[in-house]
Amino acid sequence: MDLVEFLRARLARDEQIARDSSSAPWKATPSGTINIDSDTAGFVAKAENDAYAEHIARHHPARTLAEVAARRQIVDDYEKTAWILEQGHRTPELEAAQAVRESVLRLLALPYATHPAYREEWRP
Repeated sequence: MDLVEFLRARLARDEQIARDSSSAPWKATPSGTINIDSDTAGFVAKAENDAYAEHIARHHPARTLAEVAARRQIVDDYEKTAWILEQGHRTPELEAAQAVRESVLRLLALPYATHPAYREEWRP
């Protein structure tokens, strides 16, 4: 498994979990309860304090789905440029930009460093 495959697998899993959890935003209440913020509000969780509740609510499934979409675009851009380079369309500027993209991929993989498939050689 290479870095791109690793990231695509992690993003797919993040997306699956978010979709299974509901795509409606979550809202923290002063009591530390997190509810689905919609007309058919539902209970999500009860947090120990307001800061925890706010943190949980800010990481609702809709936000996760948006983050997955943005990260996929970064991976797609990297792969598109890799394909262009493989076709022999090399310029110093394109190669430098690709090196930056690879650094970004390594950073995107860092939150998954505890995953068993993560390779230390990917660490930035």
